[in-house]
Amino acid sequence: MKQTLLGVLAVSILTACSVAQTYNVTDIGVLKGDNESSGFWINSSGAVAGCADTANGEGYPCTGTEVGQHAFYWTKSGGLKDLGTLPGGDISGAIGLNDFGQVVGFSNVSSNPQERYNFVAFEWTPTGGMINLGTLAGGNSSCAFEINSSGLIAGDSFVNSTLVDATTWTDHKIKKIAALPKSIFTAALDLNDNGEIVGESVFGYGPPFTSHGFEWTQAAGLKDLGTLPGGNTSIANAVNSSGIIVGQSNSSSFVDWHAVKWDASHKIADLGTLPGGTYSIAFGINDSDQIVGYGNIRDNAAHAMLWTSTGGMEDLNNRIAANSGWVLVNANAINALGQITGYGTKGGHNHAFLLTPSN
Repeated sequence: MKQTLLGVLAVSILTACSVAQTYNVTDIGVLKGDNESSGFWINSSGAVAGCADTANGEGYPCTGTEVGQHAFYWTKSGGLKDLGTLPGGDISGAIGLNDFGQVVGFSNVSSNPQERYNFVAFEWTPTGGMINLGTLAGGNSSCAFEINSSGLIAGDSFVNSTLVDATTWTDHKIKKIAALPKSIFTAALDLNDNGEIVGESVFGYGPPFTSHGFEWTQAAGLKDLGTLPGGNTSIANAVNSSGIIVGQSNSSSFVDWHAVKWDASHKIADLGTLPGGTYSIAFGINDSDQIVGYGNIRDNAAHAMLWTSTGGMEDLNNRIAANSGWVLVNANAINALGQITGYGTKGGHNHAFLLTPSN
């Protein structure tokens, strides 16, 4: 009898452990006059930063080319807030967000056709509004990608008409940090609360396009993260508090990018693709090492993905209700609670979403 009971308990435990995490989908919506949007970052309380615009020929939202594209800040209690633009501008986008509600991104400062796409980094706060963060000397454009809990901002800036360097801002003061040798474009794409910064250095636009992901710390300086064996391209998109880095790389075995993870010792691992797919990219990671991004499937459609050490790479569309009306296209960020933001198609348009674990 005891053995039978133990067997039943074991089966019950195994069944419970094997139940896949499912998600409830919240439509973040669009700003007035827009029909598309995307969520780019989510903080620990579930607030989302992103942008909204009108449909464009690229097929995905927030390209920075549509007049009227505006940055937004969304909370469950307050809904969507239009962050506007810097004075004189008519395009903006929010990319980064910290737990204090400080938002960073880019905005133009002129609607003149010759200057419209010269974007400048901004920081927005609920009390101070949008502040122009400026550029490095000689540059006419910059972008802020992320802000940590201490207010340190990571991004990039032109230094002349062709050269871009990775930058940080502290108390709104810009500083060049580093670039890999012979690079022509270097961007700091993410940072954690320890001040570890990751990004990419581009060596040539090709063909073939060539770049390497990097990590920068105050103590060790710049570290070239390399690529998968035989590859010529990698990008480091995000880093968690343990120093685990995610992004993408190609290799001698495949031309298309695969999502990758660098461990704390900078050893790179291929995370594979969705079933039937040929490419994947990792954009976000939380402190539980849950990784999000997107990849293609058998019909070449792009689908949002989740990677875990136990489940590998899974299609997030299999984790939401089949009758939801959504096709989740891309997952950009995941917080400590496992909430995910990105964009998907609903009703014929791309909308920003928030996924919240339901079990």
